[in-house]
Amino acid sequence: MLETSKDLLYVVIAFCVLWLTVFFCWMLYYVAMLLKQAYDLTRSIKEKLEKVDALIDFAKNKIEKTSSHLGLVAAGVGQLVKFLINRRAEGVAAKTKKKK
Repeated sequence: MLETSKDLLYVVIAFCVLWLTVFFCWMLYYVAMLLKQAYDLTRSIKEKLEKVDALIDFAKNKIEKTSSHLGLVAAGVGQLVKFLINRRAEGVAAKTKKKK
């Protein structure tokens, strides 16, 4: 089988090429898994950022709606205070008339 040292050299070279190929395949597998994890991480971050954006939009809409209703409520409370002041003034005026 091995007649010369050249044949032995070819066997050793073939064995080294085999192990080099196995190493590169193993390395390529781990690079692919690393890229997959990076993709999953970026997708997860993107989903969470979209949820935060939706939450911010929801809060913004609620605040805008509340502020628009707050003006109406303030106007109503103002009218109620005026009504109570007038009623109290009428009650005080009626009491002063009775005393005289």
